[in-house]
This record gives sequence, structure tokens and C-alpha cells, in this order.
Amino acid sequence: QLSIIELRKVEDAEVELADYFPVAKGDRAAMFAEILAYCEQVKTPCLAALLQLFFNDEKIAGLFRRAPAAKGFHHVYIGGLLEHTLSVVRLLDRAAGHYAGVNRDLLIAGGILHDIGKIYEFSFERIVEYSDPGRLVGHIVIGVEMVDAKIAAIPDFPEQTAMELRHLILSHHGVLEYGSPKRPKTLEALIVHYMDDLDAKVNAFQEYIREARDEESDWTPYHRLFDRYIYKGRKQSDKETGKPSVQRT
Repeated sequence: QLSIIELRKVEDAEVELADYFPVAKGDRAAMFAEILAYCEQVKTPCLAALLQLFFNDEKIAGLFRRAPAAKGFHHVYIGGLLEHTLSVVRLLDRAAGHYAGVNRDLLIAGGILHDIGKIYEFSFERIVEYSDPGRLVGHIVIGVEMVDAKIAAIPDFPEQTAMELRHLILSHHGVLEYGSPKRPKTLEALIVHYMDDLDAKVNAFQEYIREARDEESDWTPYHRLFDRYIYKGRKQSDKETGKPSVQRT
């Protein structure tokens, strides 16, 4: 028996979304601290100042910590944008040490900011949905506008650096049909595009395999966006116990 003593509408400010919706697996505070640590590693004065302006802005920083990275493909959960961005930046850090001739500061700054427009592209108060700016403008252009607004507050920001950073954001989807108005034409833009694409697709694969309900099948259902079935792994018998075990390869 349940006796209701009091019933009232809960205000939005009292609701912790993470109690009701999927959340990034990692600790969001720790992930954000790692992003800030990467910002500290950027030594080019204008780029360091730009990153500081972004993450000293509490509204931007708060949304960045909570936003999903997409509506339906990859990192579709609270903190997804933070998790995706950090993963991309880690990959870029490795790439900067592996390939000669890479402007590491531009690469890292661009990686941190490549999806920053997504904090306004999506509404995520109850469900993940596109906002009006998300539908009408999109995160790529929103991101460039945000960068330009912050650059305007930095005296004597080099126009060449600003142009290359804009290009990196504008081109990070790689091809025109995926929403980028320009294809990558600098080494840094090319690397950001492929690391972004890799991280998004790996996460989408992993989440689809995890959510596949049929434990008896080695295969997931058909994935519409990937246009294929995905192999979950081969089932093998445990030779010692004779009990079935699953090895995911």
C-alpha cells in the first residue's frame, strides 16, 4: 500500500538529468579537467587566450560538460560531447607526435573546439532534439561564429591563425555531402577530420553491439547508417567446464 502525503510538480532546476538519462561512462569532472590540462599545453599565446576565454565562460563550460555529441549516431548521452572531444584530442596528441610538420597547438586547439557549436545545436533538457539554430544553421557554422566572437575580444589575434582555425572547424566533416562547406586543405584539418570520424564510428559500433538484444546471435541487427550487419564475436565452448562462453573479437 502506498500513501501519498504530498504531491507537487518538480521544477526543472531541481532535476538532475543524469538520474534519468544515459550518461557518459567516465567521470565528467575528471574528463573536463583533462581537457583543461590540454588547454594548458597550448603555448601559442593567441590560441591559449582563445581557449581560456571559452572555458572561463561558465555558460559555455557548463553546457560543454553536459551536452550529447549527436542525436542518434554516436555519443548520444549526457556528457557525450565532452567524452568525444577528449577522445579526439587524445588521438590528435598522438598524431602530433607521430607525423612531422604538424602544428601541434593548432591541432589541439582545433580538436578541442571542432564540435563546440553542438552545445547550441541540440536541446537536451528532456530528450535530445535539434534546437532551432541546430536545424537552421548547424553546429559547424555555429562553432565558427562562436570562435569569431571570442577572437574579437583578443587584441591583435593573427588573421592567418584565425583563418586556419576556421577552416579546421568548417572542414572537419570531410566532404560536402556530410555538411562541411569545405574539404580539408591543411594537414591539421585533415588529421582532425579523420580522428573525429574514427572516434564517432568506433563509438557507434561499440554502442550498437552493446545494445544488441539477441544474445544467441553472433551478429547485430542491420545498422541502417552503416548499411551492414556488425559482427559481435564468435561464441566458443569453455573446454574446462563445458559451459558456453562468449569471446568478443
